[in-house]
Amino acid sequence: MLRRTLLAVVLFTLSVSGAFAAEPTELGKGKIADASLEKLAPKSGFITDAKTFAKLWKAWRPAEAVPEIDFRQDLVIVGLANGPNLVMFQPKLQENGDLTFVVASTRMGGPGFGYRLVKVSREGIERVNGTPIAAGLVNGTITIPGSTSMEDGQTIEIKFFEFDPRLADASADLIDEAVLTNIQHETGKTTEIPFAVGKDYEVKKDRRYYITVFVLQDKTRTHIGEIDGKRGLNKVLENGDRAPIDVILREVNK
Repeated sequence: MLRRTLLAVVLFTLSVSGAFAAEPTELGKGKIADASLEKLAPKSGFITDAKTFAKLWKAWRPAEAVPEIDFRQDLVIVGLANGPNLVMFQPKLQENGDLTFVVASTRMGGPGFGYRLVKVSREGIERVNGTPIAAGLVNGTITIPGSTSMEDGQTIEIKFFEFDPRLADASADLIDEAVLTNIQHETGKTTEIPFAVGKDYEVKKDRRYYITVFVLQDKTRTHIGEIDGKRGLNKVLENGDRAPIDVILREVNK
């Protein structure tokens, strides 16, 4: 997420050829003293599903009902600032479909964080600050922890499978796959890579789904990805849940 502590005046100096201001609907803004709640903010800077939004709203604004949002038509932009500061930004939609925004804030020192939530129509938006909005049934972030050692230039392979739970001996069907090439990671720093699979596929109620994530070096699996770092089958779309997932990598033999 793009986070900067700037003088508020710079917010309105952004002038990009071919850009026009997106019309945001204010949802809420404020300051939260409990810094631990900041982790609920999306790493991408935007929210595209009701479950993620409701969890964040209930934690940040517990005294208010969760606004009803049709995420098929709209998305929510989340801006943050360190300390007890007011947050300001003006989304601008570029001609190439990238919705861009720069966060500005007041400059008060102290604990906690400031935030602002706005709703924006999805129409014409393909990316937000360069990150693609959900382009598949299963989407999220692949996290490479700073403690993980990895050679540059490796490939991440993501596969999306469907199976019939009523057939014990039947193999799963490969529905979609994505290959991310030339991965760059610096030991000591966390690397986050967005991904999406399953575009234009229709979920079947009597089927179950899972993904596999592996890092490949010369066709050898060096790292494996697990949802929330939990070992076992990476089940997805359970009970229709399409909230973004966090896949954490670890070395295969650890």
